[in-house]
Amino acid sequence: MAHADPGLLTLLALGETVPDESVEDHLRTCATCRSELAALREVAGIGRETRVERDLPMPSEDVWSRIAAETGQDTSSVVPLRPRPRRWRALVAVAAAAAVIGAAGAVAVDRITTAPVATEQVLAQVDLARLATAPGSARGSARVVRTNGRTVLRVSVDGMPAPEGLYQVWLFDGAATMIPLGVLTNGQADMPVPDTVDLNTYRVVDVSAQRWGQQEHGTSMLQGQLS
Repeated sequence: MAHADPGLLTLLALGETVPDESVEDHLRTCATCRSELAALREVAGIGRETRVERDLPMPSEDVWSRIAAETGQDTSSVVPLRPRPRRWRALVAVAAAAAVIGAAGAVAVDRITTAPVATEQVLAQVDLARLATAPGSARGSARVVRTNGRTVLRVSVDGMPAPEGLYQVWLFDGAATMIPLGVLTNGQADMPVPDTVDLNTYRVVDVSAQRWGQQEHGTSMLQGQLS
């Protein structure tokens, strides 16, 4: 009696649907193929156990020789092995496929569990007040955030007209010294705060309108003191 195709049994062992419905009918009457399918499913389970080492049955000498020949190896170097159950190549295919599936799942889980979680700590913040030089719709906010091992000033503004030049963000000591931090792009920016800058001294955030090429502080539009 002809037995079921090893490839179809392999698909069944991996939990796939086979296109040939006659295979299921054949399995009901063929104890040999049922036993074969059970062995394939066991190997599939072994393949998924990525952290457990278990022995798989070895191929027969004939199959081993064919494998060596197909891979271009010298068949004279093949070590004779005692006979083993048939359809070794199907078993290897199941084990390899199951191992790949298991490894892919393990990698995905590992990436999920070991990927660094971005954390942010807000150290200070302020709602920026509109100055007389800014339009009535102007508003903004500023936060000092500790993220990814660095301190940044996160500034966001809205309702501001397109400048003839650009908008510059400064830290101000409230007296005479201002430190330029960066330029706003599309109304927002994260600007690194140098470690040498004492935010207890430079607590005022200033957003100014600057002409192109202007080095000194321009016209303040929004301002607020961090708390």
